[in-house]
Amino acid sequence: MIAEGKRVIRELVLIGEDGDPSRRGDKTVIAMSQCRFECPDETTLNDCVAAIRRSDEQLRNRPEEMMLWDWQNTQTERPEGDPGNGGTVLLGVAWYDEDFFNEKRESHMNEMHRALYEQIGLPPNSITVTHWSFGGEFHL
Repeated sequence: MIAEGKRVIRELVLIGEDGDPSRRGDKTVIAMSQCRFECPDETTLNDCVAAIRRSDEQLRNRPEEMMLWDWQNTQTERPEGDPGNGGTVLLGVAWYDEDFFNEKRESHMNEMHRALYEQIGLPPNSITVTHWSFGGEFHL
């Protein structure tokens, strides 16, 4: 976590559907999730970004009818003048299908993701996910 009062350098590390309109196309965002990964060191931060980029490549190879969600722009925040001490990865998810959102919104804590977090070096208490919807009824 970045100390309070410390200046932060924010860097765009992946362009998502909110930064590239062709990714969203004519789909309507019905819900969003904001994910924060507090990385204890530079290696963990870099490994986290690399894992998100690999996931994005896999997502891009799916057929259009399976594109029920997409990444949003992903950014890192690092303390200015304090290299090597980690930082935060900020990742958004845009959801396009209500049923899929309700089924998958907690998938960030499934066995596969927990194993990936461990491999990357992210402690379980360093991950925060917040969901919100745009109309409709959701059970958040």
